Amino acid sequence: MDVSTIVKALNDATANPASTTEADKAQLLEACTNLVSTLQPFDQKLMDLLFAPLRSIALRLAIDMRLFDACAPALAKENVTLEQLSNETKCEALLIKRVMRVLIDMKIFNEVDQDVFQPTPAAALYKYDSPMAQIIIHLTMHMIQIAKLPDYFAEKGYQSPTDSMDCPFQHTMGTKLHNFDWIAANPKVQHAYNVMMTVRTQRSIDSKWFEVFPIERLMAEEPAPEVFLVDIGGGIGHQMIDFKEHHPDARRMIVQDIAPVINSIKSLPPGIEAMVSDFFKPQPIRGAKLYFLAHVLHDWPDKQAKVILEQVRDAMGLDSVVLLSETIMPERGASFIAAGMDFTMMAAYASLERTEKQFRELLHEAGLELVKVWSEQKSEKHGASMLGQSILEARLK
Repeated sequence: MDVSTIVKALNDATANPASTTEADKAQLLEACTNLVSTLQPFDQKLMDLLFAPLRSIALRLAIDMRLFDACAPALAKENVTLEQLSNETKCEALLIKRVMRVLIDMKIFNEVDQDVFQPTPAAALYKYDSPMAQIIIHLTMHMIQIAKLPDYFAEKGYQSPTDSMDCPFQHTMGTKLHNFDWIAANPKVQHAYNVMMTVRTQRSIDSKWFEVFPIERLMAEEPAPEVFLVDIGGGIGHQMIDFKEHHPDARRMIVQDIAPVINSIKSLPPGIEAMVSDFFKPQPIRGAKLYFLAHVLHDWPDKQAKVILEQVRDAMGLDSVVLLSETIMPERGASFIAAGMDFTMMAAYASLERTEKQFRELLHEAGLELVKVWSEQKSEKHGASMLGQSILEARLK
C-alpha cells in the first residue's frame, strides 16, 4: 500500500468519526500511535516529551485567567480578538497571546488571523465553573509535586516514600500538613477535589461498583442489620446517591468523612445519613452488613492503610463484608495511565496503586481475608489505556 492510499484511509476515518465504533477507534489510535513513534525523528520526539507538561499548565492558566469564559460569545461561531480577551479578563495581552499559542497547538482554538481567534467546541468544556475545569485545577496540583520528584529523591535518597506526613507533597508545598488537611484548609482546592470525585463516579464508560459486585445477594440476606452500608471516606455522598438511585429499596446507609467534607454536603436522599468520622479512630457503626471503601486505600501507605482496615475489622460482625473499590495494578504490562496514577499516589500521599498480591498481603496483616476479586468486564468503550475497576471482597479471617 502506497503512502497516498494510507493518508486517504486515515483522512476518511477522521472525516466521519461518528460512524466508527469504539473498538475500531481504539485500533486506529493504537496504529496511529505506533506510526507516529516510528516516523517521528528522535529530536522532535525528545522535544515533545520535554515540553509535554506545558500543555496542562497552559490549560490551567487559561482556566484561572477565565479565558474560556471570555470566549462565550465566540462559541456562537464569532471570532474573538486578543484585545477583547484582554479587556474582558483584565489580563495582560502579551501573556494571553503566549498562552494562546499553546492552546492553538492543542486545537482548542483556531488562529483566524494575527491576534484573532476562533474557539473550537472543546473550548466550552473549560469554562471556570465546569467540571472539566475543576478536574484540571485538581490534577495540575499533582503535576507540581511530580515535577519536584528529582529534587525530593536527591535529598531523601532513592527509595519509595512511606510516610504520608513527610513525602514529596510536603517537600513541594512547604507545609507540615497532610495532603488532605491542606486541601480542607483551601476551599478552592477542596471544591475541585469534590467535583473530580463526583465526576469519577458518574463516568459513563465505567461500570458501577454495584454492577461489578453482585450486591443483590447481600441486600436479600436476613435478618436485616440496623445499618446495611457504611461508606467510609465517602466524600459528599456521590457513591451512595448513585447506588440509591439504582436501588431505591436499599436499607439504611451512612456516609462518613471528615468534618469539612461532611459540612459541605447540601442534601442527601432519604435513607442516606451523613456522619463525621475519622477512619483512623474506632468505627462507630458496629455490625453493619457492608463496609465500603472506594479509592480510599490507594491514598495511604501500608502503615496507615493497615490501621484503617483494623478499625473496620474491629467493628465487623461475623457476617459483615468489606468491599474495596480500587484499581489493581497488573504485575506486568501496566498502561501509561496506570503507571502515572501510581506516580501521582507516590508524590501526593507516599502511597501506591497496589497489585492483587499487595492487597491480599495488606488485608491479611489487618486480620482480614481476601475472598474474591470482582473485576469489571472491559467493553469496547474502554481503550487499552483506561483504568479498569475492581471490587475486592474481604471478610473476617
